[in-house]
Amino acid sequence: MKRITGLTGLALSIATAALAQAPAPQPPAPGTPPVFLEQRSYVRRFTVGATLSLTPLNLFPKENLVQTIPGTTPVELDSSVDPKSNRVGFGVFLQYAFSERWALAVTPTYRPFAFHAFIKRFEGTDNSSTFFDERAEFDINEDTKGRFIDFPVLARYYLKDRHESGGRWFLEGGPTMRLTQHVTMARDTVPPPPAVRFTDNIPLPYKKTTMGGTAGIGGQLIDDFGIRAIPEVRYTYWFNKPFDSVHGKTRGSQLEFLFTLSF
Repeated sequence: MKRITGLTGLALSIATAALAQAPAPQPPAPGTPPVFLEQRSYVRRFTVGATLSLTPLNLFPKENLVQTIPGTTPVELDSSVDPKSNRVGFGVFLQYAFSERWALAVTPTYRPFAFHAFIKRFEGTDNSSTFFDERAEFDINEDTKGRFIDFPVLARYYLKDRHESGGRWFLEGGPTMRLTQHVTMARDTVPPPPAVRFTDNIPLPYKKTTMGGTAGIGGQLIDDFGIRAIPEVRYTYWFNKPFDSVHGKTRGSQLEFLFTLSF
């Protein structure tokens, strides 16, 4: 027992001597800049990415429309509009975070569209006392295509500070501008006999610029490699319509699902 106690005392003496001989930590030399550890940004100051957009409802609803144009020779237009697939868009995602929780997000989105309209044009007055329709009938087939480019400029509020780790939710809202471009149309008209069938490519009248208001909700997930996945849902209400006639009507509101990959 005395031998163990003696060995313990010897070990303590050696340790104390080693600590006494260890040099004390020296303060930094005068003029040496302080060293700061960089804090990781889970929402970068400036972010760029690619976005896929999906609208569950077609941009042009399928519907039947009737329009009567009064005059010396009244005209009635009975149309059936059949949209093609106009649900997918592609865009670029740009975001600037100007505070810990607030950011400005811009997503220019390209949306091709196409739709078909079959129109019966009746000119003249029908005599209701007869079995036959005395009006002149024109059968018209129209195929229209073009593109929309949407520019939403949205203020985005994150529910976590951008340096706080983990996934996060956000709310967003702001104005959206829609440009309508490169509209072309092929029209085939069959007039009443003895007139001859003819074709033309005069495009429909349309508004080149449409304004709307957008609100949305989404989230951001980040993996170990710094890739950020951003799913979100947006709703846009349009204050006017680029197409609004029996030839074709765009919807007055738009529900949209988006998925963005950014770095």
